[in-house]
Amino acid sequence: MSKLSVAVSAFLLLSAGTLASSLPLRAQSGPDLAAMLGQAQRFTVKVRGTVQWPFAGEQVGTGLGTGFIIDRAKGWILTNAHVAKRSQSIVEIALGDAEGEWLAAERVYVDNHLDVAVLKVDPAKLPADATTAKLGCTQTVAQGATVVAYGHPISLNFTATRGIVSSIRILGAHEYVQMDANINPGNSGGPLLGVDPAEVVGINTANIPGAPGLGLALSIKPICAIVDLLGKDLDPSLPSLPVYWLKQGRIETLTVAVPFPQSGDNLLGGDVVQGIAGGPKLATLPDLYTALRGRRDSVSLTVQRDGRLVDVSVPLIPAWPPLQRQGLIFAGLLIGERINADKAATVLPPLRIEFIKPGEAAARAGLQMGDSLEMVGTRRFTTVGELHDWLKTRPVAEKVPLLVRRGSGADPRVVAEFHRFELAPLDLRLITSGK
Repeated sequence: MSKLSVAVSAFLLLSAGTLASSLPLRAQSGPDLAAMLGQAQRFTVKVRGTVQWPFAGEQVGTGLGTGFIIDRAKGWILTNAHVAKRSQSIVEIALGDAEGEWLAAERVYVDNHLDVAVLKVDPAKLPADATTAKLGCTQTVAQGATVVAYGHPISLNFTATRGIVSSIRILGAHEYVQMDANINPGNSGGPLLGVDPAEVVGINTANIPGAPGLGLALSIKPICAIVDLLGKDLDPSLPSLPVYWLKQGRIETLTVAVPFPQSGDNLLGGDVVQGIAGGPKLATLPDLYTALRGRRDSVSLTVQRDGRLVDVSVPLIPAWPPLQRQGLIFAGLLIGERINADKAATVLPPLRIEFIKPGEAAARAGLQMGDSLEMVGTRRFTTVGELHDWLKTRPVAEKVPLLVRRGSGADPRVVAEFHRFELAPLDLRLITSGK
């Protein structure tokens, strides 16, 4: 290379370096995380849920989590259902750094499918600078994108952890944003923030057990559909299609494995659902479930059957609203109704024991959580309301015989054991989850 060529190359390199150093700082820096987190602090709250009589899957006691404001004018706050609870509960929120000032919150909605709940507080009690979170309903979250999990992990108020999106992952019939930011106790229900643009792209939900750095947040898009329907005073609860889906690994596909008897011949095993008739093609079961929200009675589906597309009308099974679920309490036990969309699929009795309070009469007698009520007296009851009305006619001090069915683990030849107990219907109460 000639001396002239060397000189020209050196000049170009020097010029490039000078140009880069002269560019505005804004062009070199990333998003303003400090401003984004300052905004998040104005819409993020602490949530406390307390349960005394839990249905199966929940525990007695008080749990802490996070929530965020989605409608400042209405006082609506979004959080996880496992924070607000599906059992009868007392729910409170705290704002800012206040440790002792908790405000009563009403559960406006708890979803029957997603781990999502909407709370309501008096808007006048929100701080003057409180604001509404911007939901990224139309944002596409890409693998490798930067995200920030925000909330109150382990009671460390207003804590942010930054990570990257590992994958948009479907587990079962739910869509999650998987990231390497940890979701610790207290983070649940908080916003997962996309950095560019600064919008909520998910609800922090859980860590994969035994795998630190594998956090999961529910994707915001199906939640946006819930919020939109609630804003229109419509019930966004998810109705059920009368089918069992074919599974591949952990994922339920859009292929019908076996239809319920009540579907008639409308759906057949092997049908592959393409979408709602007249609508776009759907790729996943979460997409189909989102499209079903707000629908009642029946839906017209386009399915692929024997190599051709056909439209079929399918009856919908009504949703079970968690806040309307009833339970019966007496003698220290909580009895609930078994939830099963396919009524023809089980021989188990419709009533079962959801919870037993330690030290009470039911616990001392030897009853166990999960026991099914085969008979009470000489009758098999189908609802807790029927059993409540019958027990009210009995003398309070007179013991009632209970025949229970219990899964057998002692003898592999026996699938169930039957036990008889006697309990007096003391402290008889009918409760509803939402009250």
